[in-house]
Amino acid sequence: MSAEQPLSHDAFQSALAHLLALPDRPSLAALVEHEPLVMSDEFLAAAQQAALDPAAEALRERLEWLIDLRRQAEQDVPAAFQAVLAASTLEDLRQVADRWPLTLNDAFAEVVEHLAQHFAAAGQQEVADGLRQRLVALAQLRVYRETWTETPQGEAIFAFLNAEDDAAALSVFHAHRDLLDHSEAQRTLDEVLQGGDPESQRRLEKRRALLRYLRGEEQA
Repeated sequence: MSAEQPLSHDAFQSALAHLLALPDRPSLAALVEHEPLVMSDEFLAAAQQAALDPAAEALRERLEWLIDLRRQAEQDVPAAFQAVLAASTLEDLRQVADRWPLTLNDAFAEVVEHLAQHFAAAGQQEVADGLRQRLVALAQLRVYRETWTETPQGEAIFAFLNAEDDAAALSVFHAHRDLLDHSEAQRTLDEVLQGGDPESQRRLEKRRALLRYLRGEEQA
């Protein structure tokens, strides 16, 4: 997070609760995709402070997952930047953000803005303007993804996706049937969410199929 957007207590507590609710490492990809805040330096520092509590064993385990993912993200920066440069539409950028969630972080935005300033100073204003247009679009995607999980339907979909097993997912469905037995919930699972790695992608595919089945069952 930037100095202009300090980490608020409520935002931290919400992100921390979602992190702690993860059942396993593969689930982290979906969380990062829809709550980029967890990848920020400010969140990590605050979470590490909270993890000093001897009783915070679960948090320490999830912070290990998060730190590993951050290291991988740092290695992916050059490829992510090239993909952002190549993107020509909002849908292109959405696909880039699905593959490289780091593109929605403040640190990445600062790198792109620095490069835009460099190109502008070198007389390449068109390139600089193109980079800043992409920054605006990425910022819009970030706002959507950070607020989406806070809606009742977003929370229900996230709980359904991250349920420990199919029986738990079935319980979530029945508890939130008014939110999940809906075409928008299915579209979110089918088109918006991405797995990020093979194991989490398999989990996502199973949940997609399960929701289709349950919705058909309920509508029959």
